[in-house]
Amino acid sequence: MSEEDVITHWKKHDTRKKTLKCNAGKKKYFFLDGPPYATGSIHMGTALNKILKDYYLRYLRMRGWDVWAQPGYDTHGLPIENKVEKELGIRGKEAIEEFGIDKFNKSCADYATKFIDVMNGQFDNLGVWMDWEKPYVTLENDYLEGAWHTFKIAFEKGLLYKGEYPLHVCPSCETVVAYNEIEYEKRKDTSAYVKFPLKANAKESLLIWTTTPWTLPANTGVMVNPKHDYALIETMAGRMWVAKELIPKVMEKTESGYTLLQTIKGKEMDGWEYDLPMDLPLQKDVKNRVVMSERYVHLEEGTGLVHTAPGHGHEDWEVGKAAGLSILSPVLPNGHYNDSVGKYSGMFVKKADKVILEDLKESGHLLLAEKFEHDYPMCWRCQSPLLFLNMPQWFFKISEMKGDLIKQNNETPWVPSWAGKRFGNWLDSIGDWPISRQRYWGIPLPIWECDKCGEVKVIGSSDELPTKLKDLHRPYIDEIKLKCPCGNEMSRVPDVLDVWFDSGTAPWSSLGYPKKKEPFETMWPVNFVLEGPDQTRGWWNSLAICGYITFGRIPFDNILQHGMVLSEGGVKMSKSRGNVVSPEEVIEKHSRDTLRYYLLEVDPSNDLDWSWDKVKDAQKFFNILNNSYNFFSLYCKKAELKNPTAEDRWILSRVNALVQEATEQNDKFLGYKSINAIADFIMNDLSRWYIKLIRERTWPTYKGEDREDAFATFYYVLERVHRLLAPALPYLSEEFNLKMFKQDSVHLTSWPEVEDKWLDPSLEEEMAKVRDIVEQVATIRHDAGVKLRWPLRSLTVPSDDVTKRAVGNFENVLKATCNVKTITLGEKLEIDAKMDDELMTEALASDVTRKIQAARKKLGLKVNDHVDLFV
Repeated sequence: MSEEDVITHWKKHDTRKKTLKCNAGKKKYFFLDGPPYATGSIHMGTALNKILKDYYLRYLRMRGWDVWAQPGYDTHGLPIENKVEKELGIRGKEAIEEFGIDKFNKSCADYATKFIDVMNGQFDNLGVWMDWEKPYVTLENDYLEGAWHTFKIAFEKGLLYKGEYPLHVCPSCETVVAYNEIEYEKRKDTSAYVKFPLKANAKESLLIWTTTPWTLPANTGVMVNPKHDYALIETMAGRMWVAKELIPKVMEKTESGYTLLQTIKGKEMDGWEYDLPMDLPLQKDVKNRVVMSERYVHLEEGTGLVHTAPGHGHEDWEVGKAAGLSILSPVLPNGHYNDSVGKYSGMFVKKADKVILEDLKESGHLLLAEKFEHDYPMCWRCQSPLLFLNMPQWFFKISEMKGDLIKQNNETPWVPSWAGKRFGNWLDSIGDWPISRQRYWGIPLPIWECDKCGEVKVIGSSDELPTKLKDLHRPYIDEIKLKCPCGNEMSRVPDVLDVWFDSGTAPWSSLGYPKKKEPFETMWPVNFVLEGPDQTRGWWNSLAICGYITFGRIPFDNILQHGMVLSEGGVKMSKSRGNVVSPEEVIEKHSRDTLRYYLLEVDPSNDLDWSWDKVKDAQKFFNILNNSYNFFSLYCKKAELKNPTAEDRWILSRVNALVQEATEQNDKFLGYKSINAIADFIMNDLSRWYIKLIRERTWPTYKGEDREDAFATFYYVLERVHRLLAPALPYLSEEFNLKMFKQDSVHLTSWPEVEDKWLDPSLEEEMAKVRDIVEQVATIRHDAGVKLRWPLRSLTVPSDDVTKRAVGNFENVLKATCNVKTITLGEKLEIDAKMDDELMTEALASDVTRKIQAARKKLGLKVNDHVDLFV
């Protein structure tokens, strides 16, 4: 029976939907799916993510929970806008507005949803059973209103404010980028040593160092460390003030000599005024001066005098604000200068670097320019270099909730625990969240302002709008005006919300809360979430913040973080490298369950280096598993258990101990340990041991009274095993069910319960001793050149307590598996290897029997086929 046959059966009987509803009315379990973008194709990482989720959802359903298994899709944000711009052949805000915001956002909605059914089908093909007919999508009005609800609560709690200080801005996307959306990469830029002439003595200059020449037009100060020594030196390029310790390093770069004229402490330079060597309109009324900073001035590089542009850097802004420096930011969101910087007006700032340095060289103020490699912030959406710009934004006061978030996180169970500590470190480092975005496709910022009196109104529901809208997105929401108490009209702030805020409100927005009270109020809080390590700064972060704002707590009770799937050698999979392995490729070469087993049997908290050899190794387990079930089908039948033998009671104990262990590990979200325990049981306890022990009892010609008990025991074990396998291997476990157990579906059955009456740790200890003795005897035989098929007269075993009990219960097992006539107790393990005529006759008969069996197998004969034998 193929996996396709199983799929056909499921479709015919609507098994997935029946399974999703099988525990309706029982205790609720709130699983929340992190919403990916519907890009149209899944990769191995998303396959791992959904298969892991499916494993636990299947297990929880079998444990009797009414599991909420709603998938989700992210549909807003710049990734969608960028894709649509490319499809439409337009670029930038001006082009979007010329095209029409309504048409643009309609195209975004179409693009964001057109692949949802495709991806639903791809996940379903992996055996992932979720409510594919009813996913939550973040563009729906109910979802938007759930986000607005949280936003208004933030406003009412005083956690929302409008601020203006430098933030990372993507000039390509023309909007602010939050701290959790920044990636750093090594880049080479031009650094410059520039002379700023002192007002008191134009023959002396402050020598500053900068890696961002484009920020020089916005310079209003120079930071020095009050405790460092600074020296005035005479050089061919004039007199310059430099940190004394850095003079040799700077002069070595210029390959020139110098004379030390004077040394003072940095604190004596406080308030020195200087002229910026650029004649720019925005500098007209600025008093550029030296300010003090112990924290941000060091002697690792540069000159010890730090160029300070408070409008273009967080540290600059912090020091400049405290010192009362002017804050200039002459750069537009698109990265071009505004009209306040003279000849540079209209230039893209990174291209202006070269022009500015050429002008400084011509005027004699550039001492040196050189290439400098450093970590540079990049937009993780479009990979454009970011700029620090001073732009007004709306912020959440994370500083006021950070302490509680860290405390709650410390009390939240994380798997693995180190991921929770990592998230705690992240929380400790975050600043206030710039929540507004100057874009089009997103949840509209629900803020209305009065340009006359400055009144601000925040709404939390469409019920607060004077006009009902079918679509709450831009541009329709932009047309809504509210009445201000002053009598003026209030207009909506045209921004949209950070897309991470969308997903952060998923625990309630996905359920239509607060307009719909159920099922949210019955299920809250979220029992379980599971995502990859990139969500530390992403979804984990926004979930925690939004949950705390709305309900005063982190919204999830249990959290599991999985690693990444890498190519062989631990390299990231990418099309450009040609090392991508698709789920479909594995399914075609092997099977869906092989892929699932390969991904599920390893610790998911670690990154997985893909290995085709290990996939093939996984196939060996399937062969053994299939052989075990096939053995029953060939030689056994369902029977009643009456008087089990010691070996029967041992396997009955082992399988119940297995149920106990698998349950405990799954409950701790350590499913891979459960799967490994099940696989070990199947390969070692069941296939390589128990089936070997009962082979003679199941033979068609066997007439012993314990034959039926072997059948019954074997059936009991296999019936439990196929249910234990169901969450991991839904196809194969269903095949076993349909062939052997004839239930509607294994996925409509319950997880096995531990039957205490069969648990016998002492018996398991004794059998472990037996197996240990058998292995030792095999080694002794091998070393002595005595085949295992050749019978021995006697075996002596140690007389310790466990061995005595083992011999008492399993003497026949020891005799049969060690192929000896008698067993005695003594000091050490040893065999009597002497062969008399009687034993040699048996040995020869055994060899002949083996050759006969090999010949029968070669001819393809069945057990009941008779042959004529010539010896």
